[in-house]
Amino acid sequence: MKSKRFVLILQFFAPHIFGLGVMICFMLLLGCNTSSKESTLAVNTVQSNDVGSVNIQFVGKPEFNSMLNTKTSKKTWRQNYIVFYDNFENDGFEFDEVASKKEVTYTTKSNYIMVRRYLGFFEFQDFLVHKGDSLVLGFDADIPLVIQHSLNNYLSQDFNVDNIIKKKYPDALLITGMADDTRMMAFKHFYDDPMESTMQMTRKGYEKGLYLENLENEMARKLLPKVKSLKTDALMLFDSLHNNKSISNGVYHFYNQKYSNLLLKLEIMSGSMDSIQAAGELNNRYKNQSFSDEYLTQCLDKYEKVYIQSKAKWTVSDQLNLRDPKESFMSTLKINLLSPEVKDQILFRSLNNINAYFPNDIETHLKLFVGSVSDTNLILTAKGKYQKAELKNSTISNLHLMTFDSKQTTIEELMKMHKGKIIYVDFWASWCAPCREAMPASHQLREKLKDKNIAFVYLSLDDKIMAWQRASEKEGLNQLSNSYLIVNSRTSDFLKINKLSEIPRYMIFDKTGNLIYGNAPRVESSEIEGLLIDLAEMP
Repeated sequence: MKSKRFVLILQFFAPHIFGLGVMICFMLLLGCNTSSKESTLAVNTVQSNDVGSVNIQFVGKPEFNSMLNTKTSKKTWRQNYIVFYDNFENDGFEFDEVASKKEVTYTTKSNYIMVRRYLGFFEFQDFLVHKGDSLVLGFDADIPLVIQHSLNNYLSQDFNVDNIIKKKYPDALLITGMADDTRMMAFKHFYDDPMESTMQMTRKGYEKGLYLENLENEMARKLLPKVKSLKTDALMLFDSLHNNKSISNGVYHFYNQKYSNLLLKLEIMSGSMDSIQAAGELNNRYKNQSFSDEYLTQCLDKYEKVYIQSKAKWTVSDQLNLRDPKESFMSTLKINLLSPEVKDQILFRSLNNINAYFPNDIETHLKLFVGSVSDTNLILTAKGKYQKAELKNSTISNLHLMTFDSKQTTIEELMKMHKGKIIYVDFWASWCAPCREAMPASHQLREKLKDKNIAFVYLSLDDKIMAWQRASEKEGLNQLSNSYLIVNSRTSDFLKINKLSEIPRYMIFDKTGNLIYGNAPRVESSEIEGLLIDLAEMP
């Protein structure tokens, strides 16, 4: 998890080409579906009621240079290698995890999502994929993504567009990558000049944040003519691919939106249009979008930052100077330039900053949001992200638990349900990196001891329901009957008595439900398997 301290530091200091024959063999080997039929994709933001998944397998030698080099000794690295963008959410997988497992799976309710694979710090490839797709991707960036299984017919170049762009315009991916991450472009400029660090140290309080705010906008102004030129060339290329039936309608519209919205983002940041013009563009694009993409989201964020947040007073959170997100939220509520749909989206995103820097105020603003927004999807998502689980179980208990289908139970009822079994409890949370790193070992141990008289129970200390749900889906806990969210983690006497202040933490209960190991061996330890077997075999 990125700590706020890491964010503070960032904010202030902060080809191999395969021959045609090899490619053909690769595609044949993997059963590539390259139907020449025109796809009948209907790309939109409508969500399906059915939960599905996207699975990507990786082949070849794992290689990824994630470092951002600068002219000074300052260095930083790109953490995520694969990112799934899914309407209101995104979920990333780090390179080491991908290289180790050679496979990632993402669970979604959306019909279509955007997948990004980073090639370097700024350069990346985008893919538009369908729920239920099973795909194969080579670590070598020159190998196009290949369909192993899909519910749809894709056209031959649907997953190769970025490679085609780069071949025709070698700097295209670098330019779009820098336009996508103008914040890190500002940091690179900052790091490249040895005098900048010295000058920044002399600035006080909000002056540091104001300097970086202006620097990011300056980077946008410098990138603007390059992106404008690239957009013109890229759209001609997309037209050609589409006219030749090499890319499907959905992919064609996706890439058109991507380059148009990247340009709009820079135009907003550079001051090329006023707030009225920018609002008109956002209203029109949001209404007519064929796919809810990450790039329009960035336009919404920059509109708020340039035209609303820039007028908010400076405040301090955890020694960090920033524009007051609560004031920005209230100002957005009063805006009449934006369509109700666009305003709702900006308000939704404002909640994230309030939650990050002023968590004690999130409940008040969430209520304001729910009372002002008509989009049911947004309301449910906001509640899932920021509303704490409410205690509905009237039974007196030291530990109240909630299941994936929102039913509530207690630790006492759990012990009664597993009476006669040894119970091995794993206390974890979505934000706990060591907890999640231990999950593969936990799955292996559970599978190894599945015929023994042992129940594996997972109890999450997450505050937010959606954070728990997303992490559980990623870690494969959502399908288990013994996976719960602790509803009263802040007030539980059980947690206080057992001094559960650090996780991961493991406990063992005997066959009668009595706690016998309050700090049991960790799941990856050498002694835990033997200990559990011995306890299970005892009368």
